[in-house]
Amino acid sequence: MQMIDVDTPKLLRSLAKLIEKPEIKALEFSLIKTLEELIVADSILLYEIRTLKQITSDEAETYLLPVGYEDLEENDSPPILLNQQPQFAECFQTKTLTIEPFGDVARPMFRFIHPIIDLKGVTGFLVIETHEHIPRDQELVAILLGFYRNYVLLLNDNQRDHLTGLLNRKSFDDKIMKIILSLSETNKRNADKVQYFLAVLDIDHFKRVNDSLGHLMGDEVLLHFSQCMNQTFREYDMLFRVGGEEFVVVLRNVDTERASAIMERFRKVIETHYFPQVGQITCSIGVTSIFPTDLPVTIMDRADQALYYIKEHGRNQVAFFQQLIAEGKLQTRDSESDIEMF
Repeated sequence: MQMIDVDTPKLLRSLAKLIEKPEIKALEFSLIKTLEELIVADSILLYEIRTLKQITSDEAETYLLPVGYEDLEENDSPPILLNQQPQFAECFQTKTLTIEPFGDVARPMFRFIHPIIDLKGVTGFLVIETHEHIPRDQELVAILLGFYRNYVLLLNDNQRDHLTGLLNRKSFDDKIMKIILSLSETNKRNADKVQYFLAVLDIDHFKRVNDSLGHLMGDEVLLHFSQCMNQTFREYDMLFRVGGEEFVVVLRNVDTERASAIMERFRKVIETHYFPQVGQITCSIGVTSIFPTDLPVTIMDRADQALYYIKEHGRNQVAFFQQLIAEGKLQTRDSESDIEMF
């Protein structure tokens, strides 16, 4: 086997840097930065494959979303559809490197599309555009992707719920604390205000499913519910299963009106989704703003209070804690944790 000609100390430093932070998003950015230092490239992009449901129907489309992708406003161009990109579709099907020449005779270019593969198959692509076709560089990319894949598998095993694949309770505790700290830092810098909302999603009458159909069918409902979450929420929303039939979503960069629309859309998705052998399932959703002075327990407490109010008033609804307070439906006394329901 021919050895790759590479600066070994530099490669080892790059590998150490690649796995420096035990977070998926940090690892994705680190992979790009590491490759920029090691290979000849005009651009390096990492795409995630996401299947998203349409707002107005139950149909789903498969998109390519670049790392760092932000939510689309109504007037923006839509993200890239996988089935409209033949080279990406070929890479997805073959699970091997696809090379696409482009440009003109005066300046020929090459696009190398490397598949990102995990236990579920192809989940994304690393795309390198360069004016030089250097086989050594692409071999080096393949080696780094092998390290990347193995490290992602380790992180997912530690940070994700084994049934649904959503982030687990441990990840929630870590990430919510980082959000609070980031809000505090933003306030200190007097930067543009960043708004976060936390929602607790609870499957209505889930115990009846377990009691009447058994826990295996209950797990099937949880899987369908989590799949609806992945297909409905935005790429950079944080999705968690924190226990039993309780899920948490953290929304970023939205105001109250937009957060309400996002949550109401998900509620309708669940209400109209067919759950095999169960039929219709509904969910109740309690939402609260996140403030820089919060503690994780107080955030969850507010969302839970909104959720409990819904449970007492018909279920299958979305309610915001702050709105319930303003309308006099919940009352605070000496502290937010001392709450009575009317």
